[in-house]
Amino acid sequence: MKKQSKHGRNNGGHRAVARDQVPTRLPQLTDQLSVGQTLRFVTTGIGGSTSTTVTYANLLDAWFIAGTATTAYQLFDFVKVRRVTIRAVGSNITGNNNQSVTVGIEYPAINNGALSAGNQVSNSNLGTTFPAFASLRPAKLSQNAQWQASTGAVAFVLRATQADNTVAVGAIIDVELSFKNSGDVNPAAVTSAIVAATPGNIYFGGIDGGRLAATWARSVFIPRL
Repeated sequence: MKKQSKHGRNNGGHRAVARDQVPTRLPQLTDQLSVGQTLRFVTTGIGGSTSTTVTYANLLDAWFIAGTATTAYQLFDFVKVRRVTIRAVGSNITGNNNQSVTVGIEYPAINNGALSAGNQVSNSNLGTTFPAFASLRPAKLSQNAQWQASTGAVAFVLRATQADNTVAVGAIIDVELSFKNSGDVNPAAVTSAIVAATPGNIYFGGIDGGRLAATWARSVFIPRL
């Protein structure tokens, strides 16, 4: 049992506090904001495409701050993809049966700065109420798994296709991300123009950088534009 001082604290505790407070050995601090966040989206059917390509700029555009009513900036400067998950069920067809639906995820990038291992997965259901489900991480040693700036390089591709070759509306997409900013990087403006925003408010955007009326999959979080 450690010896207690007259103030009721053990000597080891005093030494630990003293070491932490030595002026010549100040602790190192991280002077940037860094957070992990899962963003959730739902497919809208807008555009009719059964797939969409998502870039790193799109992911950074999906969480932004309004500067004015019509201008906005990305909240963070860098993003890292940890995992993508998609779930979907088919809509009703003749006889009130649900269509089968196929979902897929791919990390296909072959351009420098976002080189991928080419991994992809696909899964289907059989027209039941149980969802088709696919989930995939970037390959550990690929550049898809590293921190990326706001560029047009492809992060991943998503697919949600019903048996009649139409897009599955209402598919739920979870994108697990890490974000961080840098004092040396000027905030990037979001690609798609915004309207009627409240300056200073933080908003969520679509998975492909589109606004609510034009995005392949809108955010389920609020407020969103």
